[in-house]
Amino acid sequence: MIKVMSKIQLIGSKGLLDEVIKTLHELGIVHIESMPSRISLEDTYLRREPLERGKALLKESLEKVLERLKGIYMLLPAAEAEEMAGGVAPVLLADITSHAFLNEVDRVEQEVRGLHAERAGFSEEISSIERYEKILKGIAPLVARLKGINNFETMGITIDRTKEDIIPLLEIEISRITEEKYQLFVKDIDKDIIGIVITYPKKYDARVKSLISSEAISEIKLPERYAEMSLFDALKNMVKRREDIPILIGNIDNELSKLSEKWYKTLERLTGLLRDTIDELKALAYCVHTRFTFVIVGWIPKEKFNILSSTVRDRFGDRVMVREMAIREDEIDLIPVYIKNPKLLRPFEIFLQALPPPKYSSIDPTPYLALFFPTFFGLILGDIGYGIILFFLSLYLKKRFKAKEYISNLSSIFVISSLFAVVFGVLFGEFFGDLGERLGLLHPIIFDRLKATKVFLILAIGIGLGHITLGLMLAIVNYIHRGKGKEALAKVSMLVLLLTLLIILAILAEYLPKAMITPSVLIMLIAFITLILIEGTLGPLEVLKSISNILSYARIMAIGTASVALAMVANKLGGLTGNVILGILIAGIIHVINIFLGILSPTIQSLRLHYVEFFSKFYQTGGRRYEPFRKRGGRS
Repeated sequence: MIKVMSKIQLIGSKGLLDEVIKTLHELGIVHIESMPSRISLEDTYLRREPLERGKALLKESLEKVLERLKGIYMLLPAAEAEEMAGGVAPVLLADITSHAFLNEVDRVEQEVRGLHAERAGFSEEISSIERYEKILKGIAPLVARLKGINNFETMGITIDRTKEDIIPLLEIEISRITEEKYQLFVKDIDKDIIGIVITYPKKYDARVKSLISSEAISEIKLPERYAEMSLFDALKNMVKRREDIPILIGNIDNELSKLSEKWYKTLERLTGLLRDTIDELKALAYCVHTRFTFVIVGWIPKEKFNILSSTVRDRFGDRVMVREMAIREDEIDLIPVYIKNPKLLRPFEIFLQALPPPKYSSIDPTPYLALFFPTFFGLILGDIGYGIILFFLSLYLKKRFKAKEYISNLSSIFVISSLFAVVFGVLFGEFFGDLGERLGLLHPIIFDRLKATKVFLILAIGIGLGHITLGLMLAIVNYIHRGKGKEALAKVSMLVLLLTLLIILAILAEYLPKAMITPSVLIMLIAFITLILIEGTLGPLEVLKSISNILSYARIMAIGTASVALAMVANKLGGLTGNVILGILIAGIIHVINIFLGILSPTIQSLRLHYVEFFSKFYQTGGRRYEPFRKRGGRS
């Protein structure tokens, strides 16, 4: 839910400003607001002042040091927990900006960057060797046959197989240039490349090379390290070098690990200290001053106001005053949005991170996501076996990546969704498709999804109608809460028009008695006229869009049915093999593919139905995130 926020003001003696900023930073609950450069008339004596020269220079200096430390930190491998167990002595800002410390940073930076440059060079050399080795190995037998011939030049070239017709012409020209004193050997390197080795007296070298270059043929140019070697010697050295390089890279990695053991934790602490100090210096610029006092304005969750008030009172007594201010009507859309839900619902908040935050006085959709996402997911997957596998896989990932909040929350969502899949699997009588029914263990309780597609479709469309109706009702409540009666009436008219139109369609299809047609048409006309008067021609178009949104929920049936069909195909193919082991293997492979699709497709489609169909009815973007002034430590 979106928490109620309070606008607060802190007023105190100007000499206490630095200490108050540090206190707010440690407390970490106040969203400090940057005061406008022009203050209203009643605040004539208030003014914004630039940072003092000394503090501005310190901030600039610390920012430069921070960038350098971050560069080193990012290049070091993360140290293991046991390596970081030792404590790090407290560091003062004076130490960080001292020449001795900066010289030490220079030394470490050069060493780390030098090791990385050396490692990159080795990696590039490996890639180069792999490119040449295939060609050289292809022509090595040819070169070996020519080894020991004195006063002769050996040249290796490669030709695309599509241009192999040029080889006879090339041989004619070489024969002419060398006066028939040559040997030419052809070797298939692979399906695309032909290798050719030519040997001839050295006195013809310039003319042969001129011919090769004029015909745009690729001579095998060895890397600089092997340029002075023969092709045969180059190949031997490359093979040996390829064996040596991994050892050299391993030595570099060991050196980096040793540096990490010594510096990783220290750099983490230092970057955290620098970030926090820079943040405090930046926060000073948000304040306004009189000659003797400062004023800080910000936002805080109403429930935390007493924490702020008591903390300031305990530390500063009556020298600093905290007061709650009235929120003007023109400030409502500027209030930071702080969303906090119960622990069970909190993982679903990650789905809102892809969207701009909602406006302060609007509705938090997290509870509705927590209800409908697992429901849609379960309806689409709807298989006991698949649900159980997903359940244990999600539990494993949640435990394995406990420290990674995003993965942990996503795993929690799939734990809940997998339980819905199991429940619907029981209702549909599905265990790895029809395997449970084949074994006589399960039977559909409500309906068979593959046989009762019409019933499943009606259920999906009905869910869509309920979901879209709920979205419109939330929009009505939202507008009423914001005091926008006209917009609320438009949504009411839209909802009535939508429902009466569906009722009339149901009457025409003989699902409802014909006696309802007259009152339904009258109500629909009243709603239509009201909507036209408020929204113009766009209003009825929005109703048609809502009908299209409702029909989109048919994808629940379509994708769910496809999943069942693929599971049944797996079981059928497995049974047709006549071999138990082979049958289990084939069925298992198809089931694994289906499980992967059964995780991906329901997730994508469930989110789409929320983002596109449901949220479009009531979700109002344009809010500002609540970003309390808190210590970031080693975080980016």
